Amino acid sequence: MNLISQIKKIKNKISGKILFNENLLKYSWFNLGGPAKIVFRPQNLNELSIFLKNVKGFDKIKVLGLGSNTLIRDGGFNGIIIKFGKSFSHLSLFDENTLIAGSSALDKNVSNFAFEHSLSGFEFLSCIPGTIGGGIRMNSGCYGEDISKILISVQAMDLNGKMKVIYSRDIKFSYRGCNLDNNLIFVSATFRGRKDNKTN
Repeated sequence: MNLISQIKKIKNKISGKILFNENLLKYSWFNLGGPAKIVFRPQNLNELSIFLKNVKGFDKIKVLGLGSNTLIRDGGFNGIIIKFGKSFSHLSLFDENTLIAGSSALDKNVSNFAFEHSLSGFEFLSCIPGTIGGGIRMNSGCYGEDISKILISVQAMDLNGKMKVIYSRDIKFSYRGCNLDNNLIFVSATFRGRKDNKTN
């Protein structure tokens, strides 16, 4: 059974959109790029897991975030693009110093959320046009700050549909990069800030 047939078989079992030969132009800041063979927009973790288990063995899978740091070739991508939506943009407090963010949460929104809850350390994110997932992958930063300094852990799914938690201490960060496996799909992350006064 080929890839398209495999996916059509599960299309009615999930509510997330599965799009075939979808033009990636609309997902790019630069309005450039050709079609992807498949674009999958999961509604939740369970759907993502089901999808990945049904395309097991196919490794041409990429996650596309805001598209602000991605150039897509005119020929498109002969594989699967995973595009997270609002259901993966959640923001919450675990405790007074700890923030949890979905991977598609905008960096700016995370910064604003932290400010509203009197948490410092996230200010630099307000200047970065991207999502938390992309920010972790490239260790986004500015003004002497970066993701590695506030990250506690990343919650990710592998291409077999299994969840993993990777702690910051086990990640080797570099300038605008890290050593996390490219086959890991980030779904959320936990960060630590410092309790502060909004006026500071």
